Amino acid sequence: MDSAACFRMPLFKPGTVVRLGHSQATVSHIILRRSVLLVHLVGYDAPVNADALTVEPTVFMLGRRL
Repeated sequence: MDSAACFRMPLFKPGTVVRLGHSQATVSHIILRRSVLLVHLVGYDAPVNADALTVEPTVFMLGRRL
């Protein structure tokens, strides 16, 4: 894959395993509240700001494949 034709960014979707501090958690669902991305995690009562989570980045293609 040509690095100029793609970019990497975190992708939060249900079922994704993320790191919160030193523990792992699974994404339940996400919401946008006042332009802030909040992630609900399985087993947690309150949503977590996405900036506090670590996840392996996903590679996205900038162009179409023919």
